[in-house]
Amino acid sequence: TDPPENATDAVDIKKYLNWEWLDTLETHLAQHPHLLVGEIGLCKMAKFVREFPSEKGGKTTALQLQKRVFRKQLELAAKWSRPVSVHCVNMHGSFMEVLRDVLRDVLSDAKRSAEASGGMKGGDDAAYRCALRRAFPPAIAMHSFTGTAHHAKEILEFEKELLHPESVDDGGRKRRKPKLQTKGMEPQSDERNAEVDEVIFYFGFSHVINHLMCTSEKARRKGMEAVRSIPSNRLLIESDVHAQEDVALGTAGALAFVAQVREQPIEKLSDDCVKNGLKFLDSVGLQLFDQQKQ
Repeated sequence: TDPPENATDAVDIKKYLNWEWLDTLETHLAQHPHLLVGEIGLCKMAKFVREFPSEKGGKTTALQLQKRVFRKQLELAAKWSRPVSVHCVNMHGSFMEVLRDVLRDVLSDAKRSAEASGGMKGGDDAAYRCALRRAFPPAIAMHSFTGTAHHAKEILEFEKELLHPESVDDGGRKRRKPKLQTKGMEPQSDERNAEVDEVIFYFGFSHVINHLMCTSEKARRKGMEAVRSIPSNRLLIESDVHAQEDVALGTAGALAFVAQVREQPIEKLSDDCVKNGLKFLDSVGLQLFDQQKQ
């Protein structure tokens, strides 16, 4: 649902709808080839959402505007092939809606192209696969991920659709929807990880957000289920602190927290997260992972 028409009349909203800031962001990306985009995202707790004038549509309008901005940022990152860091709090449904809207648009373009050219089938065409992949950033890190194991599973299922478009019909829907199970989930094995030839989504966890700020037993339980559900080749550790002098301690705390939850040796988890972090950065062309191996 689009925001009410009168919402666009507010001076403080125009800066989001005229996209001048987007031109500035694109200029920076053009000038600096190793810049990442982020953090960007969706957040029900954002000050912009909480304080949006009720006479201009209130929270409902603010959240719709937030989705518009997020998609523009996501598309810009894809255009310049830059990885992104995504902040998503209590907005998983909207996050997936944005991803699926982009997917549907690519599928619609492929269908029109097929009709015009007399019969290419987008899901089997190399050019279509390339267009589909380029419609999204090369890597997406879910910053201090606060979703559930179910949410993580849904994101990874979407990634499979992206990498294997033959599983998607021309309406943007999965042909077969697997059952999603979250209870008793364990870290996936290396054999399962080996099935993935490309990693798009990474999941970061911090001690501050994913443990200290979980005030209820239910929240902590669901958070730990999420930590355990992430394949080892997608894990990232974050300090998520503001002061530079707190980064080392925050990172160590996050590492200890995740290692305890996953019942893994800290050394092994640290090695995995370093490799994953370097691979995420390599998606912008830094080649840090290859340098580390040497």
